[in-house]
Amino acid sequence: MLKAYYKTIPYLILALIVTGINAILDGLVNIRITRMLDLAITGKMDDMKQVIPIMVLMAVFLVPMGILVGVTSNLYKKKANIALKRYYMKRVFSKNIAEFQKENNAKYLSSMTNDFNTLDNNLITGIFSVFEGLMTFIVGIWLLSSVDPRMLIFAFILIAVNLMISIFTSKPTKKANKERSDLFDGYTSYIKEVLSAFHIVKNYNLQERVTGDYNRKSEEIQQKGFVIERMLSYIFSSQNLFMMASMFGMILLVGYLAVVGNVSTGGVLLVVNGIQKMIWPLFNIGESLPKIFTSGDLIRKIEKTLDNSDTYVETIDLLEFKDEIEFKNVEFSYEDSEQTILSEIDLTIKKNGKYLVVGPSGGGKSTLLKLFRKYFNPSNGVIMIDGHNLKDVKREYYYKLIGNIEQEVFIFEDTVRNNLTLYKEYKEEEIIAAIEASGLNEFINQLPDGLDTIIYDNGKNISGGERSRLVIARALLNKASILLMDEAFASLDMDRAREIEQTILSLEDMTVINVSHVIFKDTKDQYDRILTVKKTIY
Repeated sequence: MLKAYYKTIPYLILALIVTGINAILDGLVNIRITRMLDLAITGKMDDMKQVIPIMVLMAVFLVPMGILVGVTSNLYKKKANIALKRYYMKRVFSKNIAEFQKENNAKYLSSMTNDFNTLDNNLITGIFSVFEGLMTFIVGIWLLSSVDPRMLIFAFILIAVNLMISIFTSKPTKKANKERSDLFDGYTSYIKEVLSAFHIVKNYNLQERVTGDYNRKSEEIQQKGFVIERMLSYIFSSQNLFMMASMFGMILLVGYLAVVGNVSTGGVLLVVNGIQKMIWPLFNIGESLPKIFTSGDLIRKIEKTLDNSDTYVETIDLLEFKDEIEFKNVEFSYEDSEQTILSEIDLTIKKNGKYLVVGPSGGGKSTLLKLFRKYFNPSNGVIMIDGHNLKDVKREYYYKLIGNIEQEVFIFEDTVRNNLTLYKEYKEEEIIAAIEASGLNEFINQLPDGLDTIIYDNGKNISGGERSRLVIARALLNKASILLMDEAFASLDMDRAREIEQTILSLEDMTVINVSHVIFKDTKDQYDRILTVKKTIY
């Protein structure tokens, strides 16, 4: 993740260069004002008139420079946030399907919302704030040293003490921030779960129980946030106390030097401005450093969600399916489970063959389909495809060969056309053929904008049967070599399901493996084999 951030450093450098120029220009204006004040007090009006035009010009130029500082700093923050989020999303979709499915995806939601917001405030903005403060601080040192170089000692003492406070207080704040992030993972998971079960909560009058749990979890997070803010308050108060005491001490010293005649009136004003430019940046740096120090643990936590425990290297680029898929004495059981789901599976699937998979609930039908989909590898035995171990075939190549009709249908919030094509280019006649084969003609003809009609929120404005037919049309349009179907007809009326199944079975250049409890007598005999799965295959 840090490598992704490093790529945005040029934008940070650009913003800092502009910020540095602005800070230097501001310092020059302060020096000009000091000189003008001294000239006015000593009555050198002609010399003062020569200083004023240049000072006014520089002061006016500060306006566009301030705007430029805002633009470049925001550009850096935007680029850094986009880079981190793109990196994370790319890595998420690099995870194995099996590992992703067995994990609670609420932790990904928590990372992409709460954790990334924290990184934005603590790391991305924090780093800019520290460098911006350092530049302003250096200008303050410059102003002080132009009055009396001995004041540099005071500046370095301020830096050293402020840095020591930040380092010593970073450990407890890092721990508290990690605990709060972990609480957010559970909180996000709970909210996702409750909202998904909204109808159950209402039907069984569980509102009081759910509300109580929600309030408890919410209070835990707020309490942890309160603890963190309290710790930071102690830290910031200590830093503020030291710096305010230092500022008053410096003002007293300058006042004494002015009384004894070592510093002019303008010099006093310059010292006050210099102190301001040193103290307030140190306040910001003091607030930002502990937050930056806590970002390392948060980044490691985010990175951990992206790790694959299965690091097996796939080596084979399978460009087409030519002959057969063969299961050889395949056995499968889920990790951390002693129960064997499938055992002694010996099976041969021929290219362009049609296979119906049936069996009792819990018999292993869906697990068998997951093995075909390469979501899992066998616990024992081997699955061969065209003489290659399927385990060695690269997923990205294998997934190009298969089409899926899942039991749980997903529809994008987009047009009907994009849901059919999945953003790929097809000829219009190919789209029409898939629509006809899946029985979508009447549905699409009734839509106000036809194929350009928007489907909302995973298909909430269409029926379950229409959603299923859309997914069937999507799979047919994909023209995969192998079509894997999981209860594809469960949401369809019998006549429509029979028509679609007949269409699919008539496809000559497609291998079909259909897991279904819906069996029609007039299409049953068109399958090359009916496989009954009950721990093994009959």
